[in-house]
Amino acid sequence: MKKLITILVALAAMLAVAVPAMAAAAPSYTFEMAARMLTDIGWQQQSAEQTRNGETSVGSWFVNVPGHSYLRARFYSVDKNVGGRIELGLKSLNGSATTSLRYAYGYWRVGNCRILAGQTDNWFGSSAYAPKQYVGLSENSHLLMFGWGFVWPGRIPQVQFTYNTEQWGIQFALEQPSSASDTFWDGTVIPAATQDFYYQVPRMSLTAMFKFGAFMTSPGVMWSQHQYEQGDDLGFGENWDTWAIVLPAKYTAGAFTLKFQAHYGQNFWGEIPFYTKDTTAPKVNASGEVEDTIVYGGLLAGEYTIGKIMITGGFGYENFQNDQWSTGGGDDSISRWGAFVAVPYQFTKNFGIHPEFSYYDYDKNSDGTDAGNEWLLGVQFRFIF
Repeated sequence: MKKLITILVALAAMLAVAVPAMAAAAPSYTFEMAARMLTDIGWQQQSAEQTRNGETSVGSWFVNVPGHSYLRARFYSVDKNVGGRIELGLKSLNGSATTSLRYAYGYWRVGNCRILAGQTDNWFGSSAYAPKQYVGLSENSHLLMFGWGFVWPGRIPQVQFTYNTEQWGIQFALEQPSSASDTFWDGTVIPAATQDFYYQVPRMSLTAMFKFGAFMTSPGVMWSQHQYEQGDDLGFGENWDTWAIVLPAKYTAGAFTLKFQAHYGQNFWGEIPFYTKDTTAPKVNASGEVEDTIVYGGLLAGEYTIGKIMITGGFGYENFQNDQWSTGGGDDSISRWGAFVAVPYQFTKNFGIHPEFSYYDYDKNSDGTDAGNEWLLGVQFRFIF
């Protein structure tokens, strides 16, 4: 027993000496945690054309945790020149809870230059210019007017090079192509089971950033080439390009902020999220030639802050064009628009509510049938730490 007590006293003495020494050693990195817990509650009303039954309009209450809730961790080296971010999306809908990977990247900064690798978005289609439309991600994928006047290319694995100062910057990224493998599936012309899709170059984006006082803009271009092979017997071997040009702008004057984005491009389906296959996928004619789908549109939104309350609203427009649609009885042009108004209120630094009304006119489908409309009225509870 005496020997055991002596050993314990010796261990305690060693710990007493070691702990201060460990505390004095400089840490190799630091990290910080953050979280955003969101809950949507409200009413969604869909016209008959938007419903599964196709004959009677349907309205329904919804309460859910939308997928842009998150748990975030950031990591920094002591000199702050190396860092990283991991962020998991949290979602609960209809009794099913899921997680998703939003961000997972690291970066190294040297002076005004930065190299980043991992899953993230970038300056092209930056959400810094997006409107504060928050309610409805779980109800028909409505968020920040994505696909309704605002182009956002999504978060995908990529390698970025960025050079920026306080007044200007430029960013180039090599990204993972994201086209859906069933782009040309129509049951007759090109069976999906006999297609090989491949990419000879990565997706690329080049974006500039300029700041002039209260004005900021980030014009950019994105391009991706997709190729498919049908084999010698069928004789189909083609490629098509997805590309987009965006011109956003943001102007802040005191309590007022104006946001804008215009875009033009083609074949968004699969590559740019929140756009549907029916209206933005390329088509193949009977000769096996690709018919590109042209997409253009824009968004204008305003925000005015009075103390803890904000008044905000926006309008978005999209136009889709493909001559091939007319061969199936549809028109060769489809126009859609959406609008919203919201009155967010911030009770504390970490808690606020976001009441919102939004309306979406889907115009028609590519076969010429009426696509109907939809509106949502709801509140988002926002806890952010």
